[in-house]
Amino acid sequence: MKKLKTIFSPRKLVLWLSIVILIFTLPQLNAKAMSQTEAIVTMMFVDKEADTIKVSAVVLAPGQDKTKNQQVYNGEGDTLSAAVDSVSLSLGKDMGFAQCQIMGLGDNICKDGVINVLDYMTRTKKVGRNAGLINFSGKIDEFAQATADVNTSKNLSLEEIINFDKRFILAKNSNIELFYMGYFGDTGIGVIPKIELLDAPYKNSVEVGQSGGESAGAGSSSSGGGQGQSKPKYLFYDGTMNVFKFGKSVNTIKPTMVDKLNYFVEKNQTGSVVVDGVSDYLYNNARVVVNIAQKDTFTFVSFKDSKPRMDVKVNLSVMVEEVDEDNPTKKILRRNQEFLTPELVKKMKEKVEADMHEGFSYCQQNKIDVIGVYKHFNAFAYKQWKNHIKQLGEDNFLDDIDLNISVIVKSEF
Repeated sequence: MKKLKTIFSPRKLVLWLSIVILIFTLPQLNAKAMSQTEAIVTMMFVDKEADTIKVSAVVLAPGQDKTKNQQVYNGEGDTLSAAVDSVSLSLGKDMGFAQCQIMGLGDNICKDGVINVLDYMTRTKKVGRNAGLINFSGKIDEFAQATADVNTSKNLSLEEIINFDKRFILAKNSNIELFYMGYFGDTGIGVIPKIELLDAPYKNSVEVGQSGGESAGAGSSSSGGGQGQSKPKYLFYDGTMNVFKFGKSVNTIKPTMVDKLNYFVEKNQTGSVVVDGVSDYLYNNARVVVNIAQKDTFTFVSFKDSKPRMDVKVNLSVMVEEVDEDNPTKKILRRNQEFLTPELVKKMKEKVEADMHEGFSYCQQNKIDVIGVYKHFNAFAYKQWKNHIKQLGEDNFLDDIDLNISVIVKSEF
């Protein structure tokens, strides 16, 4: 007993514990810091030229936050794996994608199909499925440098530029998870924002430094902020959306059409409605801008005489925001119901209904179900819907639908 007490005395226990700690911690003390072995990638861009895959990675400089200094590294290869490896070789580090916020897909890769790219990036490189997904136009290295310049010199991120847009369709901000959901859905439809890189300013484009095209190639890099560069470039996003069908780009929807399609989407808001030629006791041939404070859309589907019928009810809570007329009366624009006159309500309802019919026709002509028609019929009229598809074919199920629209406009107050 005395011998055990001697072996396990408090002093010797401390000694043994110290030895165990040293055994396990000494190798770690000699290990390199993660920043020395792994580069933090904040944005990743992929495109294709002929048979060559090109990638550009925006990498956070060691010891800096994302608004301070980001560098662009470019690579290429016969496969995406080879292109990514070429960047890692030039960096002398593995690329860590856990903090990747944006995955950019160039026009060429979008036409060929992007699902293999996303599969590789999420499965092998562990890019999070909540990473934002965009389609970009222009040279990949120039676009990547432009986004780094914006983050560094203007303290503004590509995510902020996209997220501020009010014309969201299907989702506030498209990400990899939502794209997968569309791809594996019945219609295979996915929608992502399309951003362009321009040589000259246009509308609400964001100026950035020259995008470093001269330094393109495997292993090249340049710091953000456009230092020492002369010609600026301009990032331009106006709400244009690129539509994918089973992973391949099939259509580009302009902002005006996105607005019209957005009325069909339950949870999404539009900004405002412009109504021309309003004349009554209050308005004199006025152009009235009506702001939509809240939009609720309800969709009901049924079959009548073996023909599919879709009834869409849209409730709009609005307020008059701006009035432009020939001879303004002595009125002060106040936020109350008196300015929402019966004539204005009538014209607004007519415009919204016309826009919705135009949007639905656009879907029919381009065979893209971005408003969830298939989803509604498949959920609430399954058997009849399957027979309908069997008769018309998988690509033509939008052709013979009877659309009925009802719009209710009321004051926000």
